[in-house]
Amino acid sequence: MRIVVLGGGPGGHAAAFEAARLGADVTLVEKERLGGTCLNWGCIPTKTILRSAHIVRDTAHAAEFGLDVAGPATVDIDRLRARKEGVVDELVGQVESTAKRLKVRVVYGEGRLVEPHVIEITPTTDAAGDDAGDPERIEADAVILATGSVPFRLPMIDHDLPGVWTSDDAVSLREIPAEILIIGGGVIGLEFACAYAAFGSDVTVVELMEQILPGNDRRVVKAVQAALEEMGVRFFLGNAVEGVGQAGERVRATLRSGEVLEADVVLSAPGRMPNSAGLGFPEAGIEMDRAAVKVDEHFRTNVEGVYAIGDLIGGMMLAHVAEEEGVVAARNAVAELKTVGAAPHLENVRYGCIPACVYTFPEVAVVGSARDSAKERGIDAVQAVAKFAANGKALGEGEAAGFVQMAAEKGTGRIVGAQIVGPHAVEIVHEVALAMAHGIGVRELAETVHAHPTVSEVVKFAALDAAGKCGC
Repeated sequence: MRIVVLGGGPGGHAAAFEAARLGADVTLVEKERLGGTCLNWGCIPTKTILRSAHIVRDTAHAAEFGLDVAGPATVDIDRLRARKEGVVDELVGQVESTAKRLKVRVVYGEGRLVEPHVIEITPTTDAAGDDAGDPERIEADAVILATGSVPFRLPMIDHDLPGVWTSDDAVSLREIPAEILIIGGGVIGLEFACAYAAFGSDVTVVELMEQILPGNDRRVVKAVQAALEEMGVRFFLGNAVEGVGQAGERVRATLRSGEVLEADVVLSAPGRMPNSAGLGFPEAGIEMDRAAVKVDEHFRTNVEGVYAIGDLIGGMMLAHVAEEEGVVAARNAVAELKTVGAAPHLENVRYGCIPACVYTFPEVAVVGSARDSAKERGIDAVQAVAKFAANGKALGEGEAAGFVQMAAEKGTGRIVGAQIVGPHAVEIVHEVALAMAHGIGVRELAETVHAHPTVSEVVKFAALDAAGKCGC
């Protein structure tokens, strides 16, 4: 079985490694570095930067903890960048080592699907900029497309202007601007807003929708916006940047409402889009939905033996979702190649139990649905809320803002979803995800003994309140 995976990000290398474990002869094609956007320019470097930002924020409040310090920590941008790059390099090295151990052949170059089962690879140049060799064609019994996503570039903005950044520029840590205007109040924009505000930048966020974190529950949005405003972040909601130009050494942005804002940097962070341009998917007969590749529930495209996963197919554009899709697609590809004369057992992904996290100050984690959206789907749901203000661990850590909000089906106690805003939210959400995945109701969750003092006790109290309201 010969399987070629196009793209070495979280979904691509997860698919390659799973296929190799299942006995396939695997080739993994990657344009730049293994780990893709998540490891090199997204999830990992941003969280490393945010950790430093959190320390700066903590030292600014040292007196509240009975500590005398000269003042808040200051940023040594060269050392901060070096630490970020060190973390990234360590993880890239681990992915490379796993590929070697599993005997996955890694080919560095720009891959293109020239026929349904043929990938043409133009090798990338070496460090000296010299030609790395002639193009290579690889044939496979199955192909898994995992080329990820790229930053969406707003057409009204000249991204070649020196003061205009994308998220890739923001994570490179070239400078800490005195003033930064961020276009987009979604996950990417708000995480950078927290980091740069902590580092001392004057931060303004412009969001097209009437609220930040579009699609999230109102209680979540209100809490996060209040916390960021307390950090000094300004918001222009229900507004849009219609033009950006130079103003001397600064950048001037004109809003739809008529306001004119100036800043040292404009960070364009409206989101990401599937990376399908120029990769040959339509030419090879792959059905597309705009920039995304269309797949069925088993990640099969309309072309037999060709699968697609991750940001390339749209949906939940998250690294851990891509990883799970990659594993499932690999299993399905191997099952179909091995099965002769019978229908293979194919797997899918249960998206309703997958958490989504935002690493703002405070953190946000959501899984499943809120009560109102559940009711729109015909589910008679109750809602329970427990606050971190009553939690001993949260109070001791000085992180008592926030809540756990849980929705459960009336009568049965089945957990419909939860929204968490507060300390360690991105860690404790998995307790709820596990319960949802395995049919554990709010009564069973409430009766599970939680260690004291822990912030996860707030999940227990929310479940206890929900159980009472459900009558279960």
